[in-house]
Amino acid sequence: MAKPVAFRAVPLASGAAIRATGRPFTQPAMLRPHVGGHRYGWTHYGVMIPDLPEPHRYFSTMVIAGLPGATALDNDAGVTTSPRDTVTVSVSTAAPEAAFYRSYSMANECQLRPDGSLLDFGGDVVIEGAYPNLQVSVRAGDFTAELRLRCTDQVVWFARTPVYDHISLAVEYEGWVGVGSERTEVSGVGTFEYAACLGLHGVLDRGLSDGAKVPLDFFTYQVIGIDDRTHLLLADVHVVGEPLVTMAYHRSLGGPTWATHQNVRFEVTEYAAETTVDPYGNEMRLPVRFTWAAGEDLVVHGVVDSPPRFGVGRGYIVGYRCQGSFQGQAFDSRGYMEYIDCEAANRAAPDFRVTPARTG
Repeated sequence: MAKPVAFRAVPLASGAAIRATGRPFTQPAMLRPHVGGHRYGWTHYGVMIPDLPEPHRYFSTMVIAGLPGATALDNDAGVTTSPRDTVTVSVSTAAPEAAFYRSYSMANECQLRPDGSLLDFGGDVVIEGAYPNLQVSVRAGDFTAELRLRCTDQVVWFARTPVYDHISLAVEYEGWVGVGSERTEVSGVGTFEYAACLGLHGVLDRGLSDGAKVPLDFFTYQVIGIDDRTHLLLADVHVVGEPLVTMAYHRSLGGPTWATHQNVRFEVTEYAAETTVDPYGNEMRLPVRFTWAAGEDLVVHGVVDSPPRFGVGRGYIVGYRCQGSFQGQAFDSRGYMEYIDCEAANRAAPDFRVTPARTG
């Protein structure tokens, strides 16, 4: 009986979020961390750039402060003191050695100012400033970066409810990304993302079995840089093996944002021949080729061309090459993907959504 209730609730949340997406962002005070599980149990910060020059190809900063209490998003093996106090941080590009992942105790190893003006994760990754001007600094061994972000008021609301808010702000960035002594100067348009949610661990700050968590078992979120001012934002989320919400947004600086949650479809057409093993010994099948479609407005064909970087819940971050069209205009570009598939572990039969992976 629980599943139909959840499915009926999604269009209501989606409608409010789509309406808010058409308006300028006016709530910078919301961009603060939630520590201690008062109203919210977890907070997310992210910086995603889908189209950096070689050898980096993309840039990602992924922060989840407090375990969400959902199957695909909880890395229980990385818990430090408690689920609510644990923050996981990953930063990566496609360049060799440009990958960092670590979990911290928020109370003991991080400095998170209540207003969000300083988010210091062990000195390895620091996000600081105040809307609209932010800075991301990375000092993770040989992997370093300094990026200055100027947030615009163009916002996509993925969720807008009393217990869960999730936004993506269009940003202009400049700075550099480096490995060792090599630095690459970069500039362009990316996204800055923020979410805050009640979460199960906001109520119960202790370990939970998978059976006690929100059964979110498949998740992918992707950003495609169509040109130097325009992005596609794409997401597909499943609960108990069934689609919960699939959505597509087309956003260009200074222009209107196109959004749809109707007739959007994501399909993996080829998996890697071998499963990928994470730092804790867990296996996952990752895509090599895939497609997106949204009626007659949008089609995307993507091919992964970057090494998987562990660091979003139980899953991975990768870069890819893609071709497609939006409302009749063709593009050939790069994309950024977050991918978590816990459905496969619960299926005895081959995945009905895919064709077998080629091995030769």
